[in-house]
Amino acid sequence: MNKKMLSVLAVLLLIASIIGASGQKDTGPSGEAGVVIDEWEIPFLNSLTGAIASIGEYLQWGAERAAFEINQAGGIAGVPVKVIGVDTALEPQKGVVEMGKIVEWALVALGPVPEPVIMAAAPIAVENEMMTMTATTSLEYAEQFFPWSISWFPKTEDRLPPLATEWAKMVGVKSVVQFVGIYGPWPGMAAAHVSGLKVAGAQHLGDVEVPQDAVTFGPLVVKALEQKPDGIIIACWPDKAAKIVQELKNRGWTDMKKILLFSSADDAALYTTGGKDLNGTIIYNYINVDQTNPRWVAFKEAYAKDHNGLQPPSLSTNYYDAVYMIKRAIEETGVTGDPKKLQEERKKVAEAMFNMKNFEGLLFNWNMTNGVPTNKPTYLFEIQDGKKKLAKEIRP
Repeated sequence: MNKKMLSVLAVLLLIASIIGASGQKDTGPSGEAGVVIDEWEIPFLNSLTGAIASIGEYLQWGAERAAFEINQAGGIAGVPVKVIGVDTALEPQKGVVEMGKIVEWALVALGPVPEPVIMAAAPIAVENEMMTMTATTSLEYAEQFFPWSISWFPKTEDRLPPLATEWAKMVGVKSVVQFVGIYGPWPGMAAAHVSGLKVAGAQHLGDVEVPQDAVTFGPLVVKALEQKPDGIIIACWPDKAAKIVQELKNRGWTDMKKILLFSSADDAALYTTGGKDLNGTIIYNYINVDQTNPRWVAFKEAYAKDHNGLQPPSLSTNYYDAVYMIKRAIEETGVTGDPKKLQEERKKVAEAMFNMKNFEGLLFNWNMTNGVPTNKPTYLFEIQDGKKKLAKEIRP
């Protein structure tokens, strides 16, 4: 072989080595074929416009925050991730149409949000054997779609009664009236409050229904006060909860700690509407904003920067953690993103999340057992000047 041919061969070998080095991985974390895509795309079926757009916004923000952090740290299995917001505008039929598109290509989906869209669209994910992560609803909704969904919460009747019990004991209430919005899981949550009151030895005098279209609250508050309660629980829309508190104060209510607000009221609309009238009231939710771990501090600071200094709401971390759970499932199972293996890899991701152990969430670690978390804490807070001050941590 002459020198010229040797030179050509050397060049060809060099080109081949460069191509090999710049291509996809030969093997994944589990020894299977490596990732074959340039970007992981995760659709999020969310309500970005319409009546709960403010909630949809911060849920989307949390998911995108997780994607940003993951990409800063090198991606999922070395590949960037992108969360794609898919708006349903709170319309179940639109959710059905959009889910029909998603199941044609997605490995896993976030959402739907909220319950009416879940009930309409999640069956399509189940039919196509794709995990859809309904991370803001109760177990009673999510479990209908197992094993192609997981619950972010244990049973309502296990999770909420201890909160009502601790509040009743802490503030010394003996008789309680609830304001309840008939929406999604809220009536079930109100029933769980009643169970907790019973354990504390407090009497449930009755519920006052809050219509979704209510704009004045005097008659509703009069109806509640006629029963002479010494405690109030409010389980309805955030802005309406704030207006009920204001109406109670206008009619002479002074012991604000004897008003308990439920977690779904923990939204910007509560604080902007209620202002200082909320001072002293108690609210429960599932995150402790005063924790100091570095991930949470960074999350909280970034949220405040993007939301005029507000604290992250109760549900803002759910889809953040969901994206990280997807990351762990992909990396542990060696999923490749190959469209030809879509059904096989969907099953791997779903199985990995359904019984994931020691998941490192933003605020605490937890275990999944057959789709249900087993060791998440909950919290009672006192509201002061738009901020929440920890009053009690409750562990299962």
